[in-house]
Amino acid sequence: MSTPKLYLAGGLFNAGEKLHNLYLEKYLKELGYEVILPQREALEFFKDGILDIPAVAEACCMSAMTSHNLSVGCIDGPDADSGTCVEFGMAIAATRRALVYRTDIRTAPEKEVGMNAMLKSEGSIFIYEPCYITELSEIDSFYKKLAFKIDEVISKCLM
Repeated sequence: MSTPKLYLAGGLFNAGEKLHNLYLEKYLKELGYEVILPQREALEFFKDGILDIPAVAEACCMSAMTSHNLSVGCIDGPDADSGTCVEFGMAIAATRRALVYRTDIRTAPEKEVGMNAMLKSEGSIFIYEPCYITELSEIDSFYKKLAFKIDEVISKCLM
């Protein structure tokens, strides 16, 4: 199997979520991946200052379902972003594979209760990389480590 394009699913509605995606994209690109960033793709759906939400949703679903793409979804928080969950389900149904990760520090993987059991279905890959950063100087190191972990799992499980 050739190296998949990575479709970064996850919340993308506020500055923190967008910044998270940009940092992860940066370090995945350094590892040689082509990355589809939904927040960037959505820009083509702005017309007269209004976002065409149905068109964005359709484009995101198509990207998640494309066989040469790998959906990589952030499922942080007390409950995963609903759009990310839809994209995950479509990716599993269409390609039989998807990767989800958590950086949330509220639980440990062996006691995980914030992750919906559906996100552990056959074909899914789960990564837990808790984020304990407290200083700006730690950001690059964290994202390099997360990107490396994603790359390592893709190399081991999908190639």
